[in-house]
Amino acid sequence: MPSQSSPPVALPGLPKKPMHHLAAADLPRALERCHRLLDKLLQHEDGWVFAKPVDTHSLELRDYLSVIAEPMDLGTVSRRLELRRYPNLLCFAKDVRRTFSNAMTYNNKGDDVYESAAKLSRIFESGWASILAALPSPPPVAVRRARLKDELPRLPVDLQGKAVVIMKDIGGWIQEVDGRVEVDFDKADEATLDKLEWLLALATIRKEAGALDNQI
Repeated sequence: MPSQSSPPVALPGLPKKPMHHLAAADLPRALERCHRLLDKLLQHEDGWVFAKPVDTHSLELRDYLSVIAEPMDLGTVSRRLELRRYPNLLCFAKDVRRTFSNAMTYNNKGDDVYESAAKLSRIFESGWASILAALPSPPPVAVRRARLKDELPRLPVDLQGKAVVIMKDIGGWIQEVDGRVEVDFDKADEATLDKLEWLLALATIRKEAGALDNQI
């Protein structure tokens, strides 16, 4: 049965350095730390409870979807992480937290599922704090803009196409001057820089994966 009060979710304060930014070279290592933390949760003796979406039909939880607006589970988080669906690390953390928050919202304190969620949530927050502490401080925005201006033209064609889509969302970014296409990176805010740097990170991940395949 759903609980009558909201669970006591204690989220840590925002760190002093932005967590959404990571240089392309740093992202694979950060993602690997996220993978290890997620594996630790799934391999816990209570991890199986959260490894798959809640089977509302078999469990006869007819009101579940009316109580829980956004279902989430660690198996879905794992697949999204593998497929590089998260634009930044905070989105990964948000889904993990939602998994446990949902369980603590629907179940009463003292119930097995509630207590398991609370236990794994504490494990996650401890591991997540370690991941955040290891992240490098971001460079100045001007440096990020200059780096993107230099590296975006070197991306694979498909990723360049994605970059164009991102940049077209910002009016005035792309304009034709004397028959040439020019990009005004000075109009890039930090959120857009994050998206473009994610493409650089994807290119780095692809390159490393290709090198590994060649060694097999």
